[in-house]
Amino acid sequence: MWSHRKFTAVALLAIPLVAVSAGAQDTTRTRDSLRIRDSLQQDSLRRMRQDTAAARRAAARVTMQDTARRVTSERRIRVSKEAGGEVDLSTSRADSLRADSLRADSVARADSVARIDRMRADSIAAVEKARADSLAAIEKVRMDSIANVERMRADSVARADSLAREEQLRRQRERDRYLFNGSGWYLGVSGGTAMPGGDFKDLGYDQGFNVNVPIGYHARNQLLGVRMDLGYSQFSGRNFTGIGTGGTSVTLSNSDPKVLSAALNLTARLPLGRNFNLYALGGGGLYHFRSYGPASALSGFLGNDVLDNDDEAVESTKTKFGSQAGVGVDFGVGPMSLFLESRMVNVVADRAGDNTNFNDFFGARGKNVRWVPIVLGINFR
Repeated sequence: MWSHRKFTAVALLAIPLVAVSAGAQDTTRTRDSLRIRDSLQQDSLRRMRQDTAAARRAAARVTMQDTARRVTSERRIRVSKEAGGEVDLSTSRADSLRADSLRADSVARADSVARIDRMRADSIAAVEKARADSLAAIEKVRMDSIANVERMRADSVARADSLAREEQLRRQRERDRYLFNGSGWYLGVSGGTAMPGGDFKDLGYDQGFNVNVPIGYHARNQLLGVRMDLGYSQFSGRNFTGIGTGGTSVTLSNSDPKVLSAALNLTARLPLGRNFNLYALGGGGLYHFRSYGPASALSGFLGNDVLDNDDEAVESTKTKFGSQAGVGVDFGVGPMSLFLESRMVNVVADRAGDNTNFNDFFGARGKNVRWVPIVLGINFR
């Protein structure tokens, strides 16, 4: 009897261990996540404790029944391992408990798989949502960047337009300061000395003065220009003594001659700095001599017969063609420019042949009247 009860108790205690071993083996297969494994282990331990308690209760009932049979009956029944009775009943209950444990493990495994699927689906949904949010954020950043670039471009264009308008107004104000709006035209006035040279000086004429009015056009950053010079020159006359008929000396009283001129010149400008220029000019025009006196050396040099007082061909004025060339420097000061200039003026006397009386009285002379004006002036542009 003791061996039968001992065997039954061992069998009942072994059943939960088998269930636990089976549950542990099944749980080992589910290794998708540590949380699920821990949950399954806790479920298995809980079921093992429940199965152990149930086995103990069954063993207690078996013991109580066996005791009751011994009390009510003194007849001993031989029990063997092959006999049915309590052993078979305990084995059937153990099988039932084991089947329940397997079914519980299967349900738990199915639940864990379902939870894993839900977690996977939730993870995929979260990833998809994060991707969509990331794309939306990138698109928003791109649109904001485009908007910022467009706004910066508009601001840049507006700023450029503002600067252009300011520059235009500045240039307009600058042009308003100029007499000719900075178009390249200019008008000036100059004055200085006029020094006779060569035969003109030898005939008894000394230094005088010159006044000149230049009117010209010379565009900025251009090499060539054109200029009209309206001038007035006056010289100081003194007596001239020559040899007359019969070898006698004759003295001529020279008046102070005056010359009006109008010459057209070509100018060439070479910049030496921002407002400093070197220039050259050359051209020709007409020179009108007056107030020289009919009986003067200049009158004879220009073609009058100064030794014949009754000559009706004597002219009190003469207009001759001449040329001039010179150099100068100018310095720009706002709408004006200051200039210093020197020229060589050469006027062709154009006498009607070298008559004997002229050569005898004046000696061998050339046919040009020359002087050099040196002037300081200002141009209004």
